[in-house]
Amino acid sequence: MRVYKLRVREEYLDHIKSGKKRIEVRVAYPQLKKIKPGDKIIFNDEVPAVVTGVKAYETFRQVLREEPIKKIFPDEPGFERAVKRFHNLYPKWKENRYGVIAIRFKLLGERGE
Repeated sequence: MRVYKLRVREEYLDHIKSGKKRIEVRVAYPQLKKIKPGDKIIFNDEVPAVVTGVKAYETFRQVLREEPIKKIFPDEPGFERAVKRFHNLYPKWKENRYGVIAIRFKLLGERGE
């Protein structure tokens, strides 16, 4: 079991704490490609979670077609706006070079998903 420290914006941390956000989507940097179910994530050095599933995608659009948007962005911005949010966080060349990873998680101590 590995431990990964991930930083998220405060608004997303609140969604994680409330249980509404259950999928973290990132550019699949080499260090993140090793993440697997059973690994631990600590969000912003304060919220521990356990990885329940990991899936690689080529693009953010592909993620948003296959994963429930409301578990990624609980405020449900709609498809095109969600794509735009990702592109505001990551330059398009990083998405093209590394691909994308969707990490399903649950808060430590929770049952089910």
